[in-house]
Amino acid sequence: RTRFRLALACGNIEAAMESAFALEQAADSDGKDSGRDIWGELGSEALRQGNHQVVEMSYQRTKDFDRLSFLYMITGDNEKLRKMLKIANMRQDIMGRYHNALLLGDASERVQILEQSGNLALAYMCAMMHGLEDDAERIKIAIETNEGTVDGLIDKIGGGCAGGCLLQPPTAIIRSNNWPTLEVQKTTLEDIANAQPDPEEEAYNQDTP
Repeated sequence: RTRFRLALACGNIEAAMESAFALEQAADSDGKDSGRDIWGELGSEALRQGNHQVVEMSYQRTKDFDRLSFLYMITGDNEKLRKMLKIANMRQDIMGRYHNALLLGDASERVQILEQSGNLALAYMCAMMHGLEDDAERIKIAIETNEGTVDGLIDKIGGGCAGGCLLQPPTAIIRSNNWPTLEVQKTTLEDIANAQPDPEEEAYNQDTP
């Protein structure tokens, strides 16, 4: 753990990752569950350095699905973001499904989620605002079947649909690749031992009894 802390303090992601794996194996053998904190710290440092691959692995091991979805959104990895939507569906996570549909800009999926969760009025408004007429008509029938009405629903939205614009997630400028970094020359104890001594320091050592 000390090596892990020192590696994080030095910004050495590779050494910290090796220590994290070793600590995780040791925790598993002892029956402890301390791996989440370790991978969380590693993910935070890797995110600070722009190492998206290590961040992704850290979030996967901690099962931090919300942050993982946001990471895929800012890196423009829509394919993996679509997989996160399927995972949320398998986990029966309604909010997770809706968040991923928002990040993907998938209006049809949002309408389906709202309809399945019983929010028919919201589903109808969402379908109408995005021009999904078939979905809107189906939801309208469902509302009226339950002795409801769609009159005035669109009016509840400020100004109705007139002058509205479709909001889509921003296009990522940097896609999936890690941020560029400068190579830093690592100094070892052997290099320090082989280094030429400072002349003033050598003269002082000779004069010192």
